[in-house]
Amino acid sequence: MAIELFIHKMSEHMETARIVQWLVQEGETVRQFQILMEVETDKAVAELESPAAGVIKGIRPGAVDGAEVKVGEVIAFIAAPDEPVPTLPPLGANDVNEKNLSPFSTGGGQAETQLPSTSEDGLGEGPELPSPEGRGARGEGEGQGLRATPVARRVAKELGVDLSQVKGTGPDGRIKEEDVRAYAESSKNLTQQPADSLSPIRTTQTSSIELTHNQRLTGQRMLESVQTAPQFSLTLSADMTRALRLQESTAAQPGSGQRPSVTAILVKAAAEALKHHPRVNAAFVNNRIEAYSEIHVGVALANGGELVAPVIRNADRLSLEQVSHQIEAFQEKGQHMRFTLEDLSGGTFTISNLGMYGIERFNAILIPGQSAILAAGKIIKMPVALDDSTLALRPIIYLTLTVDHRVLDGVQAAQFLSELKRLLETPSSIS
Repeated sequence: MAIELFIHKMSEHMETARIVQWLVQEGETVRQFQILMEVETDKAVAELESPAAGVIKGIRPGAVDGAEVKVGEVIAFIAAPDEPVPTLPPLGANDVNEKNLSPFSTGGGQAETQLPSTSEDGLGEGPELPSPEGRGARGEGEGQGLRATPVARRVAKELGVDLSQVKGTGPDGRIKEEDVRAYAESSKNLTQQPADSLSPIRTTQTSSIELTHNQRLTGQRMLESVQTAPQFSLTLSADMTRALRLQESTAAQPGSGQRPSVTAILVKAAAEALKHHPRVNAAFVNNRIEAYSEIHVGVALANGGELVAPVIRNADRLSLEQVSHQIEAFQEKGQHMRFTLEDLSGGTFTISNLGMYGIERFNAILIPGQSAILAAGKIIKMPVALDDSTLALRPIIYLTLTVDHRVLDGVQAAQFLSELKRLLETPSSIS
């Protein structure tokens, strides 16, 4: 039986994707999990894998490089070599063309009300529509809709005067012939002034930057986030002394080969904290709180102005070393913004770390479909009062949690953040 090929939905609000390029052709034999095409989604350029082995057949007409495709819309089939497949209609053929629907349709099987026909000079042949002044809209010359005498209109046309620039002195501001001639004379005097008596007009040149599909949709999603979700943020600091020791000890273990990043430690600690605070691992959907059964932590990455948040699945079940390996793999993919659909979908909580850019603290914006996002800053050495009342320089990190107030109140958010702080300061349980 032929298998339908379509682009999967990667986020709650994703509706379309753009085909960047096909990597296979009609009639080509493919294997399961082979990359068939690159698609640009609301998150990044992702790779679409083949769900099965077989032959590419019945590619939808119009589903070419650069085409916009609806999520879930069948664009081809994978079938046996001699297996027939249905013929798909051209891309967009099933869409309703709203431009062809008259806004004057009466519905219910009645005939549509038609606008008056228009002649070549742009004037309706049907009955005239009344202007705000009770006159017909078929006046002559420019300045239609303005209060002006017929003579004023004729003179304005002769002198090339824009009536909208003339101030009328007649009743109710009506423009008279004298007003038009006075305006024309003043304009003439102005143009005859010596060039050095006129103030130079300074212009500022600008350049436009085209947004990518990903950037446009990211902006739309962030705007939707701040407009629809009541958000507030809480900040506290954590002493990273022991976490940094864990970082060094993990790197020194035989066969490790790498030192886990601070982001990896944050992901592992947050995943552990989420197990005990399920509301943070949830979303507000249809006036209900939907708690996710699994913990999938997104890690915000940026490259060349593109922002994505690839997802570490079941982060609470992974070791710190496994988390570190996944982040490293995502960073390599991020250099060319090439991710699979699975890489970028299903996140339940997100971490954004800007410490490597010198940022000490900041507030992040919620990702739609999640109830919280953690913003982490640079680790900085600060004087800290110890239990024996002495001062010591300690590596401190500021953690800011932004939450959806429909899901979490201040106490619940503070409890999660305090638990995260405890895990970072006593990290024996996150290795």
